[in-house]
Formats: sequence, structure tokens, C-alpha cells
Amino acid sequence: MKFGKIKRMHSRVGGLDALLERILAECPGVTRIVPGRIKVRRGKNSIDFKVQYPTPTGLKCQYNGTGTVQEVFIVTNQPEQATLWIEKELR
Repeated sequence: MKFGKIKRMHSRVGGLDALLERILAECPGVTRIVPGRIKVRRGKNSIDFKVQYPTPTGLKCQYNGTGTVQEVFIVTNQPEQATLWIEKELR
């Protein structure tokens, strides 16, 4: 299956689309983004985007929304630079 730079097949948590568009436009080396599973959490979570760990094709990240958590896979050929950019710009 072919898709654009952000895979649109899966649902996304509210507020995540704008963040993913910014990552694609500004983060070094990012070629694609694939949103993953959404989990419902109890309690109030602060909105946060963080890198969990590197993968063979890039990075596995986690977006915490209000009451939900979504996995986000970033495909990049520069995982170290992308991690530094995310930690600096999205905190």
C-alpha cells in the first residue's frame, strides 16, 4: 500500500495532525510518519510528545493527549538529529 508522508489510514488523537505536519516540515531527515495504536488512559495526562527508543528505520515515539496515548513511528535516516530536534522543539 502506498501513502504520502503521513499515513492517513489510522485514526489520530486530536491535536496530533498539526504536530506531525510540523515534524515533517522542520525535523531533519524525516521522510515518513506512521501513526500507530491509540490507548485510552484514565486520569488527566498533560499533552506531551516524546521519543521512546530508536528502531531499525527511525524512531518510536509516544503522543500523550487528554485521556489518550498514541504510538507514532517516524521514518528517518538521521535518528540522532531527529531525537535532539524533538527534545528541543517539542518540550
